[in-house]
Amino acid sequence: MGALKGAGIKVIHKCTSVRHALKAEKIGCDAASVDGFECGGHPGEDDIPNMILLPRAAEELKIPFVASGGMGNGQQLVAALALGADGINMGTRFIATQDAPVHQNVKDAIVNASEVRYKINYAFFN
Repeated sequence: MGALKGAGIKVIHKCTSVRHALKAEKIGCDAASVDGFECGGHPGEDDIPNMILLPRAAEELKIPFVASGGMGNGQQLVAALALGADGINMGTRFIATQDAPVHQNVKDAIVNASEVRYKINYAFFN
């Protein structure tokens, strides 16, 4: 951590629980990415959804944090801010962009997904 800080690099730690975010804060991280159960590809085993995790993180943390998992539009940004986050991290939404080196079928599945088809489409590209 000292070498990174010495080089002027800001450290953001990915955390799937409040206890991990508190540890990141304790060791000197500048911010945290608080990743709810909705966040794909994270190694968390706590399976806590953002609606529970974000307000708990806001109660405990002194460092800024971004919400990760299920964030893809302005409404979800506003919700994350209301729950105490300082911003959001969007991942899947950017997979569907022209610049992303991802197969077109995956992009189509994301763009055409609805809450009814979400699980089927999600399974397709995971």
